[in-house]
Amino acid sequence: MQFFLELSLNGLVIGALYALVALAIVLVCKATEVVSLAHGQLLAFGALFFYVGYILLGLPLWAGWIVGLAMGAVLGFAVERVCLRPLIGQPLFSGFLMTFAVFIVLDGIFALILKGQAWGFPDFLPKGDITIAGVNVSIGGFFSLGICLVVFLLTMLFFRYTKVGLGMRATAESHKLAQSVGINVRTIFSLVWILSAVVAVVAGVMLARYYDIRFMLTMVAFKGLVVAMVGGLDSLPGALVGGLLLGWVENVASGYLDPIVGGGIQEVAGYIMLLFVLLVRPYGIFGLVRIERV
Repeated sequence: MQFFLELSLNGLVIGALYALVALAIVLVCKATEVVSLAHGQLLAFGALFFYVGYILLGLPLWAGWIVGLAMGAVLGFAVERVCLRPLIGQPLFSGFLMTFAVFIVLDGIFALILKGQAWGFPDFLPKGDITIAGVNVSIGGFFSLGICLVVFLLTMLFFRYTKVGLGMRATAESHKLAQSVGINVRTIFSLVWILSAVVAVVAGVMLARYYDIRFMLTMVAFKGLVVAMVGGLDSLPGALVGGLLLGWVENVASGYLDPIVGGGIQEVAGYIMLLFVLLVRPYGIFGLVRIERV
């Protein structure tokens, strides 16, 4: 039982980080109806910007965060304005392919910067362990989980109670109706990409604590896409639930099955879970079922 609790708690911590990546993807998908693959690079570059400010420039921790978030927001705005803005009015699949193209281009730039090396990332969260029900859990892990939950809460409050958030919700429902009441949809698109990039930066910095800054860090975006599809591509709560579920399933499955099969369960458990969820609910656990009448 203690082993199960240890796997579960650690799985929820990493699952919260997956949920942040999914949140960034869901934000873009809700407002623009484009499923983004570019956020893997946004989170990786966000961690890189934080590293440059905090380690290479020697700025205080808060200033390092500002550098990472600001530069990530600029990168998100540039991706929307340069790459996706010209595709407004084109088939949605064109936007999806463009985000893949952005992923490939930024992936090459990221590889050139790293030159095949891994940059050790600083652990800026409190160190030490605490014991819960006989299980030792790192304090840093709990801080990481708390940061993720706070980001989710702030994002949902922003969507619900701010004027810009209401504009984003209206745009997510219908672009034409939003325009009919005076909402500038193009501006909303830019703001959504900026907000999603900021969320991706937070996810990237927190993930780099575990993986360091390395080439494979960008691949976490595919875990985020799995989470978004499990929870529902138009559901913010679904991103949180899906992320926690994926982290728990991966950790528990690998803990019990890896010794039997020789490893690798963590890499496929999420995709097996996605397969079963989509067979039962094609729109995701919390996704809205869209009915088209002919």
